[in-house]
Amino acid sequence: MTAQWRLLVSHVMSIPERVYETWTSSGGWNNITRFGAQYGENGVAWCAIFNYDMYHDVGLAAIVPKSDNVAAVGAWARRHGQWSDYPSAGAAVNFGNGRHTEIVVGFDADTVFTKGGNSVKAGASDNGQGNGVWSHHHPRRSDHVTGYFAPHFPDAVCPPTADPKDPRGGKAVTAFRWAPTPGATAKVSLSHVAAAAKQDPAAAQGVPALHRADVLPVEKALVAEGLLAAKQSDGVFGRPTVSAYSAWEKAYSAAHRLGWTGADLDGIPGRESLSALGAKHGFTVI
Repeated sequence: MTAQWRLLVSHVMSIPERVYETWTSSGGWNNITRFGAQYGENGVAWCAIFNYDMYHDVGLAAIVPKSDNVAAVGAWARRHGQWSDYPSAGAAVNFGNGRHTEIVVGFDADTVFTKGGNSVKAGASDNGQGNGVWSHHHPRRSDHVTGYFAPHFPDAVCPPTADPKDPRGGKAVTAFRWAPTPGATAKVSLSHVAAAAKQDPAAAQGVPALHRADVLPVEKALVAEGLLAAKQSDGVFGRPTVSAYSAWEKAYSAAHRLGWTGADLDGIPGRESLSALGAKHGFTVI
């Protein structure tokens, strides 16, 4: 069974890196995002909101406070004995004593690697507003790094940690970098499964199915989600698989308040929905 910390980090890594806000006529980003909609509060700074949504998406909302305030989350962590001066996978880093937060996806002796919302692409400038979801790295001992909220996962598995006295019981390691779930080596081509989803349902008798090797991991994931019968997991992206994938798109859209309609729910895989499915079920989208 996949450790909960790994489910969390894998999900964070599956979120496409791009701008999620809209530039307004008054000359600024509007802070209105799908993450705020999911959280129930939009038009405000959303770095802490993004973090909460990530935990919520993998069933871990109960272990973190629901707060849009970075300092408040840090105070909660201190009160509950879940504050650390060291990075660990899945921890929420506190930057600038409450000015910003992201989720730790890796570290080594000198650097912490993070990914978060309401941030700006590395090397770009947006007057400090933040506009999307991006990955970063920072010197671990920088004054900008205040500390870390290191939550206790319900499965009692301690994530990779640099803390020599981590209260969750893990042994400190010198480095960790995220990689897909061990043993899950499947790489799925987005273009291949999309092509199969378009051709296979209407293919004439005797026409070979397209890209079976790419389709099978997707079908197995849909079976695991309870959306496709096991006997239909045959590497053919036929009508049952299209229907199952459409159901996945609907569920994903509803869970994240994306408001997808029409072609968004047609059962033809798109990058975001396929990456999210892969993060849960151990395949990497290329």
